Order: sequence, then structure tokens, then C-alpha cells
Amino acid sequence: MNSHRIAVAIAALVVAATGADAADKVYGVEISPSGKHYAVLRDAGDQRALAIYLVDDPSMPPQGIGLGTVKVEDLEWGGDDYVLVRFSGEKGGLDTVQGLQKLEFQRWMSISRETGASRTLFGNEEGADYYYFIASAGALLASNPGGGDRAIFARSYPQVSNPGPSRLKQGQDQLLYSLQSANLKTGDIKRESDGEKNTIDWIVDAKGKPVARIDQYEATKKIEIMAANANGKGFLKSGEISGDQMAKEQINFTGVGASPRSLQALRNLGGGQSLTEYDLDAGAFKTDAQDVGAVSRIAYDPREARARILYSAAVGGERVHHVDPADQKTQASLEKAIEGAAISIVSKSTDGMRMIGRADYRGKGSEFYLFDKAAKRLELVAANE
Repeated sequence: MNSHRIAVAIAALVVAATGADAADKVYGVEISPSGKHYAVLRDAGDQRALAIYLVDDPSMPPQGIGLGTVKVEDLEWGGDDYVLVRFSGEKGGLDTVQGLQKLEFQRWMSISRETGASRTLFGNEEGADYYYFIASAGALLASNPGGGDRAIFARSYPQVSNPGPSRLKQGQDQLLYSLQSANLKTGDIKRESDGEKNTIDWIVDAKGKPVARIDQYEATKKIEIMAANANGKGFLKSGEISGDQMAKEQINFTGVGASPRSLQALRNLGGGQSLTEYDLDAGAFKTDAQDVGAVSRIAYDPREARARILYSAAVGGERVHHVDPADQKTQASLEKAIEGAAISIVSKSTDGMRMIGRADYRGKGSEFYLFDKAAKRLELVAANE
């Protein structure tokens, strides 16, 4: 496959102090880890745009950053100085074994909060004899490890093994799902830990350190949970789950658990999804599962490296269940303050004192509020009519 470079041009966009027109759709609002800024992703005319606001000075005009007409799939902060945007698109004219093709792809983009400069992370991967067009953007696992300028992803790359000297073949390629870190300032990529040929998933902690690797074997249908050693470079088998058990229980690992040596997981027990934890030292699931009903989707938080919100099926719509008991209390308080709305805390600062709450109303649009616990400040910052 020929090499194709994928780039997205980012143009400067001036956004007025009041933001884009109120009729423009808001796709998401995220507060920075320090709680000093929040970013609003919205339409601005015929393109997408980011508006970055200073929390402590509402009168200061936001910095506007135009994203063009790309389709944005996700928005996250990478530390305090960068915003990570996952976008999708189509690339035509790709030379494949079936001729020229048009393929869909996703990529992560790093955008500087201070300058608005952008950098597309990852791209085509170089093998022994040709480039691979890897359509996936990769999974963002940790967005603020150590508070620095890097983020941790799980993504495929071609490992080249050379069986011996040859004039016609440089080596053989094997796609491995591996743990990689991206420098958000320079775009440099580093493989932190290589996967095996059967690796399907990774679990890291909030600091980006590997906690476990999940390997699946097609022949036996079993899954092995491999626990990381102290340096995160080696792995030992913690336990395994048989194929029959997987089909029956539909186990989905969703991040780190409450303790350092546990994994958060959803299990289908008795017809409903239950939130539980897997103990890496015991090699077994804990028994204190939470019954949250039939879970329809989850919200993974790359700052905490775990699922923070579970959306459960309910009469008349979805019910939001927060995993953190502190968030459950805050959710209840906000629902009293904002009448007639279902509240979900979509983003919060590292210390948990500032957050963005989304209010969803039946029969009308959604609103986004900034809540400052210390100042007891509740401010409407964006809305969909």
C-alpha cells in the first residue's frame, strides 16, 4: 500500500465574547484538569469551532479555534495546555489490493490552548515493504498522566521481524495492539509496551502506567488477564475466562478499579448489567457488584482511566448512574437546583471542585452549567435550544 499523509488545516477563527450564535449546535463542554479553563465545541456558521474560556474572568473573550468542516467524534483535555479532538473523514485514491478505494478513518488531533496550533497524532504506519493505512484513531486511555504534555493510547502498529537477509523481502509484518504515548507538543510517538498477537485491550491507571493486558485466543475462545509487574514492562497471568463464560456473561473491562490492583468491569448477570471489579491478585471477580440495571452505554474518563458514568435504560429515556458516590451526591444537589432536568456530570477538575454538568430536558434541548463547589457558583455556559 502506498504512503498517504493525512493532514487537516486549522484556520484561526474569531469568536465574539458571547460565543457563537445561540442557534448553533453545541457538541460538548469540557473543563480543564486545573479547572481554570473550559472548552466548548460547537458549530460556528458552516464549520466546527472550539471556544476556550477562562473560568475566573467571564468578561474575557474566549479564544476561538476553527476546525473546518471535519466531523468531530470526541473532545478531551490533554493536560491543561492542549485539547484533544478525535475527528473522522474519508480518504480517497488509496491503492489497495482491490484497486483504488475510498476508506473512512479517524484521527486524534492535539490543539494548543495558547496558540491554537494543531498537530494530527498518528497516521500511516510503516512496515517492512509498504505503509499501512490504519483507519482507527486508537483508544485514548489516559489524557493527563503526571500533568505533562503527553497522552496514552492503545493502537495497532506493524511489528517487523526479519527472518534473514533477502534482496526481495526486508522482513515480515505483524499488527500488534500496543500501548503508545504521544507527545502533544511535538507529536512524537513512543511505544510504551508491545502487545502480543492475541492482545485485544489494555488497562492503565490515571498516571498512564500499565495495570493489565487482555489477551483473547480465537481457537479456545478464552480470555487471559495479564497483570503488569512493578515497572509495567512485564506481565504475569492473573487468571482466565472461558469462552462459554464470556458468551454467557458478556464481560466488558472498563478501566481501573477503586484499588490499584483491581479492574473495573461490567458483567451481564441474570439478564442485567452489573458493575463489579476483578481482583488481579486473587485472579477472580469480587462479589460486591452494583446493580445498575440494563446498561446501554458508558462514559470512559481518560483522566481517571475508568468509566465514570453509566447510562441505564429507564422508562421514558436513559438514567444516568455516577460510579463515584461524591458525584452521585453532587448530581442530586444539581437536580434540586435545576428543576425538571436530568443531570450528568460530564467533566470535572482533578480536585473535583469545579465541573461541567449537562442538563437534559424532556421535549427540549440540553444545557451546560459550570459548577464551582467552593464558590457555590452555578453558571449557564452553553445551550442547545
